[in-house]
Amino acid sequence: MKQIKTDNGQIINGYEFADLSEDVQNTVMDEQINFEIEVMQEDSPYWYLVEKMERMQTPWFLGQEIYKYHKQDLIETININGYLFTEDGDMLPLCYHTKGNEVVRMTYGKKEHTAVFI
Repeated sequence: MKQIKTDNGQIINGYEFADLSEDVQNTVMDEQINFEIEVMQEDSPYWYLVEKMERMQTPWFLGQEIYKYHKQDLIETININGYLFTEDGDMLPLCYHTKGNEVVRMTYGKKEHTAVFI
């Protein structure tokens, strides 16, 4: 767990994927898969599964197939992007402002309060 303090004094607990319960991890994975399906294009690493499901005339199994064959890829994507979650699996609205490869500022929420890990 990481604690985040905003410039208005709010303390937020942020959980990495590995810190979540198994049930919550499954919920997060389901949301990540739905996102991947929403933004998927022909150059996606999952596109071959779209074609497979179309050939089999079972498009409703696409999410299950992505999970079955790409679970580790999805977890890696979640971790690489630095996503943090509430204890219930809701993604925290963090925005990392970068310059080159360095994070120079982090903001939290719609009002973009400056935030730091404590």
